[in-house]
Amino acid sequence: MKMKHITTLFIYLFLYACDNKSSINPHLALGEFGAFYTRIHTEEPFEEYSRVRKHPDIIVDLGKDEMTFNFWRGSSYLPYLETPEGRWFVQEVIERKGDGPDLMPDRTNTFSYVQLISSTEKEVVVHWRYLPVFEGGNPQKGAAPDKFVDEYFYIKANGEVKRTIKKGTKRIDEWNNPASSLVQTFKLSKNGINNAELTEQSHQVTLSPIKGNPIINSNLNPVAWWKFDEGETNYTQEKISGIISELAGSKTLWRKGVSGTAVQFDGYYSEITLAAEKTPKISEAITLESWVALGAYPWSDVPIVQQLDDGPEELAESKAENDRGYFLGVDGYGTPLFKLKIAGKLEQLKADKKLDRNSWYHVAATYDRTSGLMKIFVNGKKVRQKVIAKTTIELSEKDIRIGKGKDRRPIRPVRKSTFSDSYSLDGLIDEIKIYDIPLSEMQVAASYSSFKPNAAYFAEVDMDKRVFPDGEQRKKFGAYYTHLKFYDVYDNMWRIGDHSDVVVEFDDNPCKFIFWRGVSYIPMMANDKGQWYSNEFNETWGKSGGNGCMEPMSDKEGYTNHARIIENTPARTVVHWRYPLIDVNHVMANYNDTTGWCDWSDWYYYIYPDGVAVKSMKLWTDGERNHEWQESMAIMGPDQHPEDIIHTKDALTMMNLKGEKATYDWINKPPQSVEEPKGQCIQYINYTGKYKPVTIGDFVYSDVYNGEVTSYSVFPTWNHWPIAQMPSDGRYAIYPDRTAHSSLTHVRPGNFGGVQNGPTPYYEKLLMEAMLDQEFDELVTLAKSWLLAPQIVNLRGAVGKFAPDQRAYVLNKEEGDISFSIEASEENPFLNAAIILKSWDSKKEAVLIINGKALPTKQGIFRDTNGTKTLAIWVEFAANEKIDFIIH
Repeated sequence: MKMKHITTLFIYLFLYACDNKSSINPHLALGEFGAFYTRIHTEEPFEEYSRVRKHPDIIVDLGKDEMTFNFWRGSSYLPYLETPEGRWFVQEVIERKGDGPDLMPDRTNTFSYVQLISSTEKEVVVHWRYLPVFEGGNPQKGAAPDKFVDEYFYIKANGEVKRTIKKGTKRIDEWNNPASSLVQTFKLSKNGINNAELTEQSHQVTLSPIKGNPIINSNLNPVAWWKFDEGETNYTQEKISGIISELAGSKTLWRKGVSGTAVQFDGYYSEITLAAEKTPKISEAITLESWVALGAYPWSDVPIVQQLDDGPEELAESKAENDRGYFLGVDGYGTPLFKLKIAGKLEQLKADKKLDRNSWYHVAATYDRTSGLMKIFVNGKKVRQKVIAKTTIELSEKDIRIGKGKDRRPIRPVRKSTFSDSYSLDGLIDEIKIYDIPLSEMQVAASYSSFKPNAAYFAEVDMDKRVFPDGEQRKKFGAYYTHLKFYDVYDNMWRIGDHSDVVVEFDDNPCKFIFWRGVSYIPMMANDKGQWYSNEFNETWGKSGGNGCMEPMSDKEGYTNHARIIENTPARTVVHWRYPLIDVNHVMANYNDTTGWCDWSDWYYYIYPDGVAVKSMKLWTDGERNHEWQESMAIMGPDQHPEDIIHTKDALTMMNLKGEKATYDWINKPPQSVEEPKGQCIQYINYTGKYKPVTIGDFVYSDVYNGEVTSYSVFPTWNHWPIAQMPSDGRYAIYPDRTAHSSLTHVRPGNFGGVQNGPTPYYEKLLMEAMLDQEFDELVTLAKSWLLAPQIVNLRGAVGKFAPDQRAYVLNKEEGDISFSIEASEENPFLNAAIILKSWDSKKEAVLIINGKALPTKQGIFRDTNGTKTLAIWVEFAANEKIDFIIH
């Protein structure tokens, strides 16, 4: 690898005017190299309206001379060095322009965030992601998967910094090429930023050709023939004319085909076109044939090959499409479909056979003016025919399109307002042929049979398996950043770095918490059988001109949602999830044009070694407070059906703190209500896996999701989310071919806190959740230990109390040893809690003595928002009577 020198900057990098006056917070504890999350307080006007919590910014303490390197939302995270001598911003290498001023171009940081990847005694790593150019308004415009920029800062204890800058690219191979990055190095000193050099990398990427199956030649004479036997590059040749076409999309995936190689289409962007003036002129007769293997059924009609006018879809039910031209493809039910414009009408003929996924099929269609017959064939056999007018074919003057047609609404929409969108075939295509004659039934059968010598080669379709990601299987408690893989075609659509996702694992519990871009970062719990569950999110409807649901699942491309690890010690991990409430067209709910703010949610997950999380859910809004806070959702991967995951008998149990319970079935249909028993605060869903989803909270009410039920399942099920990249907030599942979700209930927790008025009105709620293998009485004890947590008495050496939003006793250390008692009882049991000691200010862990005995604990030290050290202690202990603690 070589480095190409671009420019050298000496002494200082001044990008913005500064008054050479330090604004270092005098309350920060500095002097030890490392980094911490914080909220940098300034007197800037934007601060008054900021809808952020405690950790929006990052300070890197350089360890000497009161020097800090700061990533501040007030500059949309362009970092700056601050010392007693002044402030210096690093160079803005990628020009930024948005809805804010030059220094803060993303005025609410809708598209900008930072993550503290690691902080050790030798190096700090910070990731900054942003959209450099966009237009303000509601919705904001200009976001696209290939427009974002990822920057990483590697900061050494001696002040040396390496900065990598990677812009989005059209194709994933360009993104993965190291040459796509710029590298800047510079030195931080008390007098400024010195010796800055910006270089680009030079790196040659060589692509290995894909070895296909043996090639089968044809003895027929088509007028157009795409063999797809190149096996490399982003181009393919139409054999008869010799014309070369580009394969559009994120990546050209060559696969083993029925003959040679085939092309995999990604379901959204993949397409091949042949210019209209180069297309064969069909008149009296036509034959279309191809081989196809589906990865998922289309959202609606999608071509294998077509030459159609592609006029805009008419949403009125009485409006049938009437494009000129021809079409051979597959409809939304997986049925082969032939369309042909004859005598002023677009005739349609469907096969009577649904194609199985992950299987190769030969599909053909013919029309002959002499007989007036349209015929459609599957695997060499005629499956249907239709008599139409005996006249010439009315051709389109548009391009031939392979794998992709016009924008369409998905079939089976929940709401008629579902939008049309662009998508392509999801699967493999090989050996497309167009004839200007009608092949006979014997010729079609012979064409199919000619590939039989290769049948053993393509019996197993060459496509990546589609299984939900499962993390790195560390089997050790803690959170980590990772880049979760699903299946290659889907993964190739993302331009995002190695730290895009967050997974939390446990020592003995096989379950995980997963924060994955593929589900819009909506937090998931996965159990021992890879069965996923989520308690949903904040949602509102139709605000500020929005259409339909306004929720985080509408951010299908991951433009605005993100997750970050705030704390990560053996005692606990804290994960922060942040998102705006938007519709599928990115219209923001309750948008304020003056401030740029809309409804935003900040959720904190406090996750402990026993597999249990408490989440603090804070929602800023100055609109109507009618938001949804919870929906019990089973999440299915491809080939998972709701009834495979949830028992329909005894599907759900509701309990209260008295141990009273009521169990509900979903046999044949959902129950009418789940309101019993009174005072319910525990919900248990009977998954087929050993570990079941459990939700605990101060429930104000509960209800059943018993609408939108179809014949597919007794549980209402939709596949517009997760992972689907289309603007729909409701599409019923038809088959288990795609990822999908089912809903059972809503439970609404009571308010934990809030402010009605002022520049940042909000309200906050709490829930506890986990995947657990526990008896009902154990769940009651767990719920009591949190909802009726025993309180601290006789506290010495510290001040503090139990914090339900953290499931922890949060204390601020004063001096000397700390001692206290906890008044546990049958009604207020102590069970597995954390003790958080602020102002610990020691690198040593503590000794914990309970009832006169030193007990083993899990401990960890992290830097709090003011730079001081905080000690986290995990106490795995159960008691129903008074407990005495000493910490020293």
